[in-house]
Amino acid sequence: MNLLQIKNGKIKSADKDFWLRGVCIGGWLNLEDFINGYPGTESGVRKHIKDVLGEKTGHYFFERLLDNFFCEDDIIFLKKLGVTCVRIALNYKHFEDDLQPFEYKEAGFARLEQIIKFCEKHEIYAVLEMHVVPGWQNCHWHGDNERGASLFWTHKHFQDRLSGLWCEIARRYKGRAAIAGYELMNEPCSNTPNGDHPFDFYENYRPNWDIINAVYKRLVADIRAIDAEHIIFMEGDNYGRFFDGLDAPFAENLAYSAHSYAMSGFGPNAYPGHFGLDNSYWDKNRHKLEFTNHQGYKFTQQHNVPCWISEFGSQYHGPAEQVADRVRSMDDQLATYNECNAHWTAWTYKDLGVMGWVTLNPDSEIMQIIKPVQQMKKKLGAENFVALFEPCPGREKAAELADFMLDTANAPYNRRSNQLSFNYAALTGYAAALLQPMYAARFRNMTETDIDRIMSAYHIKNCLENTVLLAVLEKRLKWG
Repeated sequence: MNLLQIKNGKIKSADKDFWLRGVCIGGWLNLEDFINGYPGTESGVRKHIKDVLGEKTGHYFFERLLDNFFCEDDIIFLKKLGVTCVRIALNYKHFEDDLQPFEYKEAGFARLEQIIKFCEKHEIYAVLEMHVVPGWQNCHWHGDNERGASLFWTHKHFQDRLSGLWCEIARRYKGRAAIAGYELMNEPCSNTPNGDHPFDFYENYRPNWDIINAVYKRLVADIRAIDAEHIIFMEGDNYGRFFDGLDAPFAENLAYSAHSYAMSGFGPNAYPGHFGLDNSYWDKNRHKLEFTNHQGYKFTQQHNVPCWISEFGSQYHGPAEQVADRVRSMDDQLATYNECNAHWTAWTYKDLGVMGWVTLNPDSEIMQIIKPVQQMKKKLGAENFVALFEPCPGREKAAELADFMLDTANAPYNRRSNQLSFNYAALTGYAAALLQPMYAARFRNMTETDIDRIMSAYHIKNCLENTVLLAVLEKRLKWG
């Protein structure tokens, strides 16, 4: 493998154009509720599992989950499919404890190193991506953030710790060709320090460009003092959507990542067809229009730097008869990225049947164990995706309360934005946390032998393949 470099605005391997095309590895070194099947945050569920099983067996519970979730067999599967790159989502807590800042955990690095060696063996590149940073870079559940505070941008201590962790990663991986690069952070949101509200998010969001530019320049300089060669990826503000206030590229070997989730990939309805609150029409032309008008694409074109769509994807857990529609939307999205010479990694590789290329078997033992809690999540709306396609009493009642508060305050804000902001705090935050003891109790009295058995459901050999999606992916991975 050659160390990837940027030359004349393109990613090169030994002076030949190279395309990062592949998938994100969520649910491994950063757990997520809809991927791994628990309610709430990784930190919260780890605590409750250890409360029920004890420290030793509770630790074993998660170690066996990670052992099975992503291993050499997964790398082999992805290589055969034609994947050139995996984007590995990292939660800083796997590498550093809050009570021992700047002291790095060898266990987390050992697990990561094992996968990097498998990437080297099978010649798949890896982007290391900090999905959760100290102090939280955004307010949402996928950042291991239960209460919705985003303290990173206003506390130097947290910025120092992120710099320290990236410097440690750079020291360990300097010169390693299998590392495609470092993505400084996932989905930054620089100006919602106390959570989402209708007055400071959605249509009223205003980036703090001064702080995000300063942080990016500091992190790049700190990494470059140790590793002058690896590509560094920086993402637009507001969850990878806003780029118009980012500073122009200020160093060599910089690339930029954007996120682009399409309404037609979520559904419901037939594709091509009408989607969303505005009932807009989506087809291949709409995908291309959306992408070429994305601030991330425009920024990279203006500055002649690589554009990487580091997250996008469809959801396949809606009406069974519409799964083919979601795949057709994904196909057109992939074709658009290839035709526009964009790099891409889809979200996500493996989950419980929402977005995954492969999914857990719904008849597996662990899926049956957690089924009652999954039903509670649906009823409460305590997870963003499980309640999308069915009536959800929790969301209905939350909407009533959100509207009541807005009307009582006589506040001039968008009703839908107010409801969504409230949902993040009350449902994916508080309600999801309320379910964590119930989830943990489902595993009471389990032994390590029991855990070995049930966690085997996460292994690729026991998962189900989304064959219709994989056929499309194989075609688009080999394009050009």
